[in-house]
Amino acid sequence: MLSKAELMTPDHVSGVIGNSRSEDVFLFDLTAIVPGTFCQIDHDFADYLLEFARLRPCYLLASVSYNDLLSRLPSRVRFAFKGIFVSSGAELWCEDEVLERREHRFSDDLYEHLVKVVQNSGYQEKVAPLIENGPATLRVCLAGTQATIGQLKAYLKWEEEHCELPKIVNELKAKFPDHEVCQDSGSSLLISPNTFSSALVRQHITTEHEGARFIGYMSNRAVNSFARPLCDVLSGADLLTEVGGPSDLSQLMSYDIRRASARDLLAAE
Repeated sequence: MLSKAELMTPDHVSGVIGNSRSEDVFLFDLTAIVPGTFCQIDHDFADYLLEFARLRPCYLLASVSYNDLLSRLPSRVRFAFKGIFVSSGAELWCEDEVLERREHRFSDDLYEHLVKVVQNSGYQEKVAPLIENGPATLRVCLAGTQATIGQLKAYLKWEEEHCELPKIVNELKAKFPDHEVCQDSGSSLLISPNTFSSALVRQHITTEHEGARFIGYMSNRAVNSFARPLCDVLSGADLLTEVGGPSDLSQLMSYDIRRASARDLLAAE
């Protein structure tokens, strides 16, 4: 059970969005608009997204740090969003300025255990640093948090054969039950305290846009990892659509643009 929100696919979303009479606020997941780990946003899709965000309140959610996001989205795209939540929502940025930051001090026991996890990993081509410390998150990437494309590809091939990360995730969940642990990408795992989660993202957005309906366009990876707490608190009026990438998003945004145009014509009559 993901949430009370209706989980839709792009093929089934028309007709559901069209029933809304309140303001719609959109939340995009970074991996939905830029699927590749080292890729930048497609130029043509970026133009389409900019036009969409110009007419509607849009936010972005990412599990990575803001520094990682900078290399994937140009400023014209970043500035189009009313807010960008990074580190799974621990930080809120707008026009390259941090507006909110939630801090958490992780225990020495957790750090010591992560050192052992790294040392005991069967992957031999590790490139330090392997642990990225965010404001309320810890990310572990055995290929290296600053790995090159080639180094990351080599690790992904090894991980596909050995499936080590799911075992590490289960081990950490058992040893540190007061923390949320998930695999947020094919090469990394993410740790956050139970006192913090991506669910706080919806709380912030609904405070800023009282009475608005929340519409989320997210990748399967996000829905089943760091964004799950957010998905779990969505209401029955909200809409969550799992997308495969920019192609699905273009279809959804095109439909919403047509719907908005038809609604404006009816209002003018």
